[in-house]
Amino acid sequence: VGPFSRIKEQYYLRKRRRNEDVNDDLTGEKTSPLLQMRWFRIVVDEGHELGENEAGNDITAFINVLAAERRWVMSGTPTTGDEDSQQFNDVGLTQLQRLLLFLRHEKYGTTKDESLEAQSIGGGGRSERNKANAKSEWDTLVKIPFLKKQDAGREELFRVLKEVMVMHKKEDIGLPKPVFKQGEVTIPIVQEVGSHIVDVVQTRIIDMMDTFEKLSIGPFESENNFDLHTASDSELFIRLMNRERKRVALIEEISNAKDLLGDEDLFDKLLDKHMSTTDFQSRVDKLQAEYIKEAIKKARKELEGRGGAITDLNSGPLTAASDQFNAASFNDRRPIKAVVYSSSTDNLLSVLEYFYEKFDRENIAELMEGNIDTMAYELGRFRLGQKEGKYCPICNGWNECSGTDLSMCRNMLVEVEDAAGNVFLIEPERILRAVGHEDIDRTDCVGRPVEMNRLGGAPLDKYGISRKYWRVGDALCIDARDPHPLFRARWSEEQWMAYGSARCKELVAIDRGEGVDNYFGPLPCEEGMNYGQLMVSLRKWQQCGKFHGKPRWNQSRRKQVGWYTGPTLAHAEIDAIKEDVFILALDASLAHGLDLSFVTHLYLLEPIDDAALLEQVTSRAHRLGAIAPVTIETVHVWRELDPITNEFKKQISSNEEQKRTSTAICEHCYRSFDNITLAEEHEIRCDRNPEGSAVVQPFHLSSVYRDLRPPPPMMINASDDVKSSKYFS
Repeated sequence: VGPFSRIKEQYYLRKRRRNEDVNDDLTGEKTSPLLQMRWFRIVVDEGHELGENEAGNDITAFINVLAAERRWVMSGTPTTGDEDSQQFNDVGLTQLQRLLLFLRHEKYGTTKDESLEAQSIGGGGRSERNKANAKSEWDTLVKIPFLKKQDAGREELFRVLKEVMVMHKKEDIGLPKPVFKQGEVTIPIVQEVGSHIVDVVQTRIIDMMDTFEKLSIGPFESENNFDLHTASDSELFIRLMNRERKRVALIEEISNAKDLLGDEDLFDKLLDKHMSTTDFQSRVDKLQAEYIKEAIKKARKELEGRGGAITDLNSGPLTAASDQFNAASFNDRRPIKAVVYSSSTDNLLSVLEYFYEKFDRENIAELMEGNIDTMAYELGRFRLGQKEGKYCPICNGWNECSGTDLSMCRNMLVEVEDAAGNVFLIEPERILRAVGHEDIDRTDCVGRPVEMNRLGGAPLDKYGISRKYWRVGDALCIDARDPHPLFRARWSEEQWMAYGSARCKELVAIDRGEGVDNYFGPLPCEEGMNYGQLMVSLRKWQQCGKFHGKPRWNQSRRKQVGWYTGPTLAHAEIDAIKEDVFILALDASLAHGLDLSFVTHLYLLEPIDDAALLEQVTSRAHRLGAIAPVTIETVHVWRELDPITNEFKKQISSNEEQKRTSTAICEHCYRSFDNITLAEEHEIRCDRNPEGSAVVQPFHLSSVYRDLRPPPPMMINASDDVKSSKYFS
């Protein structure tokens, strides 16, 4: 399994080696492993990528040269683009020929004297001539006649596609239809901002500083994650320079436009400038997050009223439900699984910040960035409602399988020293509080007091929750009880001796306590000491696995390092812990190819006007495997002006502003309409409605696809019928 990103890497590696004329036999290096084998079958998922890109494109060129006996292309959209466009047929036929080139079609993908090596990347003029010949044949016999609406072109196209294409349509497999909803949040424009915009439009006079403060980012205190009182001089200087640059740019743009634009255009420009600021967008994101939170809570409450969720996904039906089986007529018992979708990473992050304030961290999964392992793990958490990981045999800390290496425990341990000179390791959860100036005079205190301003106004008992507060030498108060009701009993000194603690002590002595070695041994115990509140000094902190390093030879230091010979995280078994994960934050760039057939709700943070894109997004959940409808809800944002500003807007506006929450979606072609009546009228004559009255245009690619019938359906046992599904009662 290889992603397109890996294919790109392999292509550029091969191209560089060819350009440099590298001889593999002399260098001992090998070309891409994908090129060193003859594969039995190559399957290209999202195969429309091969058609969209030119034949010499990096991805297409490399995939085309792979040697294989059989080749498959899988795609939900073999040709891309707007079906209403006049160029749809022209572009689509070109894309189809590129797919035939990959498939090695005997007539339109190769020529009789063409070999695999001749099609290699940079293979010279012969390869290009052969490709040109195949394309010329296609243009002469298929593309040009089809575009001229000649029967011979359509018949030849249908013959070729019937030989190589198997097409399944959603109406053939009886998927339950998605439910489209339009949500609305209203955000008021501050009256001071509205009044200033009215003054500028009326007088055409701009006060540079006042306009910037009202329309742009506002005071320092409103900027995210910035504290004016604790910022350094360099941070303040950078902020001031950025503000000045933005102020000059904004005023210059408005000053140049104020004498050229009419009242309405200038009003809209000023208002748009204010609405595009960080502060305003943060308010928008918070309102959208609040709306989605309430909608999810309502859906979960309704589910509880129906008897609660059935979370065993493994025994669900394998076939799609018929349109007549939906949540309205049956007791839908699927767990609530809501996807929050956005094409803006910043907006999605801002909404997530609010969710983390209102929900537990275990309720949310993120699919926004990272490698394939991390994304697959997060999607698994969301779907199955469980997290997987290992308990460290040393500290008993939990290490989650979040697409990272589990050979070493990543839990943080803290090295401290008490008044008696004992140095030992503790868990951060044992830190009760930092010691301030008021307690530093106690006889049992060690270390230096912690300044309150370092904690950003947080109380001293919040010291242990974040490592950003920690400094070497800080005076701390810890809970050193052993055994402790919340922690597993530690290994005895005898056990640690068997695992190499003697060698650990030698290394600590050699490094004078400044190295990385120590062990998670028993806590010190002396009579007369209060171990519920023991005063210590912070020495260092690092991951458990680094304190307990395995013996190995360090080439750079030219000596043996590490000492621990006992069981490690690599020896522990993987455990699963149930979680209630019902929200997935999904970035649009990572949505391609996902199977979200189990999702119950999909929330769009931005309206999608492109019917093809809306269908693509919806198809993540509206696909084979869905047993009930998915609700697609667009959360629209509507600005609200104060009465005076709104009245002025009406006076200068030529058209009355309309809300878009009345938008209706055609359930067949996903086009948007201003109201339900128009959508229903369109559905009757929609080309993609199998029961409609539309007159199909025969010389349109969509009609050719429609004529390609799928194979006979698989037989379904009575026990698999959706009526007997455990998700419905």
